[in-house]
Amino acid sequence: MTPAILGFDEEDTRKVQTAVRGGPDGDIPVFLPYEKQAASRLRENHGSNAFSCGVLLGGCGKLLTLRACDDKKSHFAHRPPVRCNRIARGENSADHLYIGEALSRWLRGQGQPNVDVQYVKQTNARSDAIEIRFGSKKKRRLIHVQMARRSFKEWQADGERFAASAGKPPTVRMYGPDSRLAPFELEVTGHALRFRCETANGTRVVHIGTHLPGHQVEWTTLDQCRLVHAGIVTPWLRETPHGVHPKGASTPKSPAHSATGERKSAPAGTASAPTGAVVGPALPLMPGKVAFTGATPSSEENGRRFYDADAQAIGSALFRARISLPASAVAPEPHHVYALTERATVLSGPQDTGPASWWILQAEGFIRIPAKKAVEWELLKPPGAMATQGGSPAAEASAASQRKPAPTPEPTVDEPPAAFDAASAGPAASPDDRLIAELGHILLKTACEGTTITWHELLEQTGTRPQDVSPVRQVHLLAAVDAPRAKARKPLLSSLITLSRQAQPNDVPPPFFRQVLLALGWPHWTDAVRAADIWRGHRQRLRRAHRALPTQRAAPEGRSEFAGLPEARAGERPQARLLALLRHLDEEGDDLSFLDLYRVLDEADRLVSRIGEPFLPYAAKERLHHWRTVFRRHRGAPPIHRQENQEGAESTEASDTAAREVFDRMAAEFRAAREAGDLARAKQVRSDMGPVYALRLSPQDREAVTGLMRDFKQWVRDQEPKPSVDPSLRAVRTILHGLGTRRGIVATPELASALAEADRLCHRLFTPLPEAERKALGRWRGNLRSRLRTEESGAADFPADSKVVSADDADRTTARLPMDALRPLADRVRAVLQDVARAGTTVTWGDLRRRLGGELPYLHPDDQGEILVMVDGDTPTDEPLLSALVAGADLSPHGLYRHIRHSLGRERVPDASLEMHWRMDVFRLHQLWRHR
Repeated sequence: MTPAILGFDEEDTRKVQTAVRGGPDGDIPVFLPYEKQAASRLRENHGSNAFSCGVLLGGCGKLLTLRACDDKKSHFAHRPPVRCNRIARGENSADHLYIGEALSRWLRGQGQPNVDVQYVKQTNARSDAIEIRFGSKKKRRLIHVQMARRSFKEWQADGERFAASAGKPPTVRMYGPDSRLAPFELEVTGHALRFRCETANGTRVVHIGTHLPGHQVEWTTLDQCRLVHAGIVTPWLRETPHGVHPKGASTPKSPAHSATGERKSAPAGTASAPTGAVVGPALPLMPGKVAFTGATPSSEENGRRFYDADAQAIGSALFRARISLPASAVAPEPHHVYALTERATVLSGPQDTGPASWWILQAEGFIRIPAKKAVEWELLKPPGAMATQGGSPAAEASAASQRKPAPTPEPTVDEPPAAFDAASAGPAASPDDRLIAELGHILLKTACEGTTITWHELLEQTGTRPQDVSPVRQVHLLAAVDAPRAKARKPLLSSLITLSRQAQPNDVPPPFFRQVLLALGWPHWTDAVRAADIWRGHRQRLRRAHRALPTQRAAPEGRSEFAGLPEARAGERPQARLLALLRHLDEEGDDLSFLDLYRVLDEADRLVSRIGEPFLPYAAKERLHHWRTVFRRHRGAPPIHRQENQEGAESTEASDTAAREVFDRMAAEFRAAREAGDLARAKQVRSDMGPVYALRLSPQDREAVTGLMRDFKQWVRDQEPKPSVDPSLRAVRTILHGLGTRRGIVATPELASALAEADRLCHRLFTPLPEAERKALGRWRGNLRSRLRTEESGAADFPADSKVVSADDADRTTARLPMDALRPLADRVRAVLQDVARAGTTVTWGDLRRRLGGELPYLHPDDQGEILVMVDGDTPTDEPLLSALVAGADLSPHGLYRHIRHSLGRERVPDASLEMHWRMDVFRLHQLWRHR
């Protein structure tokens, strides 16, 4: 016997041990046990058609058959014909899906919302990296799991690409079994997180390992770990104020190489200076009061980069400092002077008097100081100035190399393409122009036929090999085809493309459809579920727009649309419908009116274009040709749809004359229906006049009858019944219009009363409130809630005042103060806002009351506006208003910001640009008042 009969055939490359559920683009991994009983149980649980050779596995996306065998290993088998280029087929070929599934399940168990898993292709067929994003929209976090091998430069470029911005949690970097990158991470942070998968109980179990110094790896499961701000804490790690570090380590480890990739050791005695010396409280510094120069990178860890520099506070002596800045910030150049701005603090002072002693400073931001304004720090001498005076060419080249930015890593093929802009994009290559036109023509023909087409079939009809079209080019071509339709709000033709007729479920779009939507300008948060809804909606719209047998229009008094014309039956095939029309012409053709004969032939021509001229029976061709000849000879008009077998090409002049005669006969029939008051017949005739007017008439005839078409259209509109508007809905619209015209000056009590009246009117409506009015009311309710939160935050720290107001003096919040009482308050508010501008921050109205120590009472909203107008009464017209520093509780423009600008005669800002204009005013105020 051969080895294949005696036992398992280990050399059989057709065996596939992993698959996915959920269609060809599914991400639910399935591992097939080798034993026949376990494999049969898997088939009973999920069915025989639930497994696919998934695209995320590098497969073809087609269905797989589960074969439970006795004489060899149970395996998945492709259904013939087989054309699959999948490389990895073994039990570890779906480990990236198991790891992504385990991490997403663990994050949801940690209470994290909006978990999104993406498998990114880098070089090979399999997905080589996993990117998991989670958290709220404003605090989005990223876990990056590197599965494939990468060089040191590629790994370093990935780190720069995933670096978190200032003030945000760092990216958690983890590594798969074959990445070979854990030593690099260990060198930087003192530990690395790894994954491995093992087969147990008919599935793959995910284990997470903690790679510690000394080539020691401790393994556990994810349920023994927890998520913290700085990363993931395993049983062998601990969370410290400076990040996550191994247990038992006395001080956090300093990295052995800098962020720029230059592997060099730190000077003796300074390895632990950045973090080991951090003891005691952090002492805050005034923003803009401490400057530094000559910054050189020292080390990097936990998303922060340390620089050695010469520093000086205003009016103080020069001192050496080690400054901690966010790693995502642009590196300061050594030949410039910079000032620390955001959250500047002193972490520790010098520990001794030796040369290795440092002041340890930390800040979240810095700003360059021009040479003219750097005189306040006269002791700071940038080394770049000396180098430019007498430096050598080698030194200048070295400085230039330090200033050269790091190369940006190239995007992977799975990253969403940039939004397609047909107006700004340059001219494409001529082969692409031809291919785009052919793709559009074929897809439009497919839409008219009411069918779908696969991507491979589409390329074959254009004579293009599938291997010549990359995924990126595929998205570009389809976006170019659908760009004019998307601009005109028409359904997308790319929704007719399927991945595979056998493998793809009817309700699942191909994976590239979402990329096409993003390229056409859909928002970046359009996920796979939303893309599937859009895909289904556009396919339904295409079917409605191009259905071959439209539903018959309702005729008055129960009459059919055409006298004696057989009605189209549901599900009737085009060939059967064409034969029924020809029988009708043979029986009733001589008695049909001119317009009815034209309509019958028009419908027959549409059916012929759908069936195809070569596939028509010879007898049907002869009878159809006979009736076309009769129509031309006796009626004096050519058919609307020009056929390929039309005998003889008529001259352009004769064709235009015949088309004008058809139009005139239709116009006479419309006038007859109008005189008889038959609205249904008039609408029907005018609908049929549209194609003749738009497609058949010459430009001169079309211009001559344009006014007539407009008169017909207006008469139809005048005869149609006008929908009555609910009085309650009209009243709601009046309220919304009044609020919109007085936006910015509506008081809070008035707004609350108006919304209450609108709610009362909404309860009287017999139909749901229209979408536009519902959204407008929602925006005003949000405005009211924001105002109430602002007032509550102003009263939160003053329980005595709020108690008095709520008990005895309920009218204090609405009583107006005289102008003489408001002017002293405006002077105090102006002084506070000037201090806020110097500090580079903003303030809420409640913060103003707290800073004034109770001198600012609770005011009517109109009095608040009067005070802020007085504050900026002397502000020059070329400077932003100081009152812009008064922000809402959610760091948005105050509700009175627009009113104050209007009262002071400032230029009106559109609603869409108001917030951005306000932010620019705040930024300019911080720049103006920094040195005042």
